[in-house]
Amino acid sequence: MKLGKMIAMVDNMKPNQYTKDMKTEWLSEVEGTVVDEILNLAAGNQIVFNGYDYNNDVEKELLVPDTHLDIYQYYLFAKIDYQNSELERYNNDTAMYYAALEDYAKYYRRTHRQKPIRGFHNF
Repeated sequence: MKLGKMIAMVDNMKPNQYTKDMKTEWLSEVEGTVVDEILNLAAGNQIVFNGYDYNNDVEKELLVPDTHLDIYQYYLFAKIDYQNSELERYNNDTAMYYAALEDYAKYYRRTHRQKPIRGFHNF
């Protein structure tokens, strides 16, 4: 899914007062996590991610496939609810985000060869 479409979808599902630039910053945070903690652990991956800018990247495809888009959805929901001091909703959104992120990480590890761990010897 494209960055602009994800922001529009979240705005439609959870109306809020936050700017597209702010939500783009939040999407950059979650993309950085996906790159560092999942994608770059696979053999052959050395992705450099510097974040998104809404005006330049509105049509850019997000890195996680459409089957796991709930990662972005729950992360944005959590950020919105946290900023609105809706802590019970924030806690629920955060739990759903981490579950979705872990589900994607497991899928990615099953379908991609991981980099060898340095210093580990299996004798």
